[in-house]
Amino acid sequence: MESLESYQHLRLVTSEGMIANGDYILDDGVIRTKQGYLCDSLDEENNILPAVESNDGHHIEHWKDGELHCEKEPAVIDVLENKEEWWLHGSRVLPKES
Repeated sequence: MESLESYQHLRLVTSEGMIANGDYILDDGVIRTKQGYLCDSLDEENNILPAVESNDGHHIEHWKDGELHCEKEPAVIDVLENKEEWWLHGSRVLPKES
């Protein structure tokens, strides 16, 4: 699954022209939106669900209100490409030192 980095600050609409809101299943995974923007959500047990997730679980992206963002782990993780990217409020940052 390709990174959706280019979707930052873009409001998504459905094929019917409505603002995307909720979970959408794609051929290769799922995206989660809130008021048209890519955004993580919570499941029934308050576990964080990434805004972008491949079917095989090898690619995930954490977003907050249309920006790549995650404070506790890399915002983009791609196991197959051995890639981790840290983002805060839509800006790429260096990983935190342990």
